[in-house]
Amino acid sequence: MERDGILPKLAFAVGLAIGVTWVVLAVMALRSAARGFAYDRMDWGVGWGLVGILLLTAGTAAVVGTWWHQFRV
Repeated sequence: MERDGILPKLAFAVGLAIGVTWVVLAVMALRSAARGFAYDRMDWGVGWGLVGILLLTAGTAAVVGTWWHQFRV
């Protein structure tokens, strides 16, 4: 496949956009978890904390995987 065409650039942009979106959602979930812990709502804090950690992992993997596939494979 041609590396300088529009398709690899589009795929790179979409992969980064998805990864960044997940990281932003993770930050929002982790902020909500922190507020839950601050108001003594352990269930809220743990629930949103778990969601935030999983989203952060997924977003980081999407960004790194997109970069790796674009420049290393």
